[in-house]
Amino acid sequence: MSTRINSLVWGLVLVCGAGLTAQTGVRLVPPPRPGVTFAESWRPPNTKSDTKIIGTVIDIRQVPVAYAKVQLRNLVTGKVAMETLANDNGEYEFLVDDPGTYVVEMTMVDGYVLALSNAGSLARYETLHTVVQLPGRWDAGSRNMTMPQNAANFLGMSSQTTMTATTLTLATDQNIAPLDPGEPVSPVRP
Repeated sequence: MSTRINSLVWGLVLVCGAGLTAQTGVRLVPPPRPGVTFAESWRPPNTKSDTKIIGTVIDIRQVPVAYAKVQLRNLVTGKVAMETLANDNGEYEFLVDDPGTYVVEMTMVDGYVLALSNAGSLARYETLHTVVQLPGRWDAGSRNMTMPQNAANFLGMSSQTTMTATTLTLATDQNIAPLDPGEPVSPVRP
């Protein structure tokens, strides 16, 4: 009787273990045999082999920037590792050979860096997600960025808060007289 119970218990353990293994997708795979060499470091089968950086280019309104020129800069060496164009949704992807710390830069045709992504480090077989956000509004027609103007710069500014008024106040307080007072702006009334 006890042999039958032991067999039943072991059978249940095997069935449950096989079911759990099938659900999680975990397989025990032995490491490579000694003497076998690989071009890359060994990894378990059925795992993603790409080390990549993916992301999106958007402007200040969260609108994707189509066909933006982006480059990948290695922050350890300071050199540009790769360049590509974003797709029509502003998405890009870089397949990286060497793990490290990287940042994605959006550049203009002349090489001027317009915006940066978040920087991040990645190890082999990892994926780093980045976002390049422009500080202004992207105009697809002219392929140029316009900066938003703050209305507070134009409205509500009194003459006493301008740079000229502040400079004149400092000059008056320190008794600084101009060398050449110049012509009067308003006509002198008799």
